[in-house]
Amino acid sequence: MAKVKVFRCRICGDPYIGTEAPKRCPFCGAQQRYFVEANDWNPDEFNVTLSEVSRKNLEAALQLELDNTAFYNCAKNAAEKASDNYSIAKFKALMKVEREHASAISKFLKISPPELEKVACSANSQANTKEGWERENRAIKSYVKFSEEATESRMKEFFSALVEIETDHLDLHAENLQQLQSKTTH
Repeated sequence: MAKVKVFRCRICGDPYIGTEAPKRCPFCGAQQRYFVEANDWNPDEFNVTLSEVSRKNLEAALQLELDNTAFYNCAKNAAEKASDNYSIAKFKALMKVEREHASAISKFLKISPPELEKVACSANSQANTKEGWERENRAIKSYVKFSEEATESRMKEFFSALVEIETDHLDLHAENLQQLQSKTTH
């Protein structure tokens, strides 16, 4: 029987205990290749000397992630009122991942994660899923640009990982919208 080990995610920094690194980080959604055994963790992962461009891009990314966290929180609350169990789970999970991204960005900026502001959403989960798709699409476009503009290899890696994670979210929304549309046409 395999022994459990402690791993660390290089994207969010959170630890994970298991017999192997997870396929996706349960906290930030990063792919398995970003995990290292805790003994191999570099405590300076978030101590990067940032260029002005990367600092500005991290600040923009932080605002984007905070807005998306607040939006998914609103969407989760709307789904709770509608007793839509699938959407409650989906929006809650997305809210947690986006919050984790904000936390990781705050580590690079050496600040405490800011409080969330209220963001409006629809009472309808399908409308919130469509808006979630649009938000993830905007995030992907921003993070591709930020990765290209970064002069620090760690920032290129970080923003590229966010592109992968947000693409997973985009695909989730697209599949969900397709399922919802096929239900309404049958």
